Amino acid sequence: MTPFVKEHIARQVIITNAGVNGHNTSDLLQRLGSDVFAAYPQLVVLMVGTNDMLSPEKRIPVELFEKNYQKLITEIKKHSELILMTSPPVNTDYIFLRQDRKRYDDSGPEGMVRSANTIIKRLASENSCPVIDIYAILQACGGSGTDKNSLFQNEANTGNTDGVHPTANGYRVIATAVYQAIMMLFPEVRNIICFGDSITFGYQMPGQGTTEGDCYPAVLKRMMDLS
Repeated sequence: MTPFVKEHIARQVIITNAGVNGHNTSDLLQRLGSDVFAAYPQLVVLMVGTNDMLSPEKRIPVELFEKNYQKLITEIKKHSELILMTSPPVNTDYIFLRQDRKRYDDSGPEGMVRSANTIIKRLASENSCPVIDIYAILQACGGSGTDKNSLFQNEANTGNTDGVHPTANGYRVIATAVYQAIMMLFPEVRNIICFGDSITFGYQMPGQGTTEGDCYPAVLKRMMDLS
């Protein structure tokens, strides 16, 4: 084996997609040991909150969301570096096609996501954690719209009244933001776990649940492999 090949192997980055459809902060706490700590990551990238706020089955009081999120931060930081991400914007009209409006207060689903993101950013500051404001980035790129070029799955680009999960192009935006944060803050890490819900999982994307295809961990892996 040549020295060049040895160097290439030594610098190979391991990225794990530890996203699970439908999970909230309570679920993530339950699988910290098996899905995170057992892999001895140097860095965890955490995105969770959408289901805590919006899922009929997984929605929890905002006070419990904050408590769970703080516990996730505390436990993960005992073992590895941590980057937080806010939750992406959602399409309220699509959500109301499948859920009763009466389940929400006057702020609606989008307002509830923003409330969760306010908590995430405050906890990031209180715990000295870097945070990537994916909500702001994707909102600036058009948010969760209904046109074909939207970065979120909708009737025009996928035939689905989704409005919550990104398209392949949306995942490229997320992966780029994560890659830039890693290169700026933790450029030497070689074992990264992307931990979260269906957005990390890559719902309805080629390679969902893996580091192949179009989900953000897959795009991130390709970027890291080239760095």
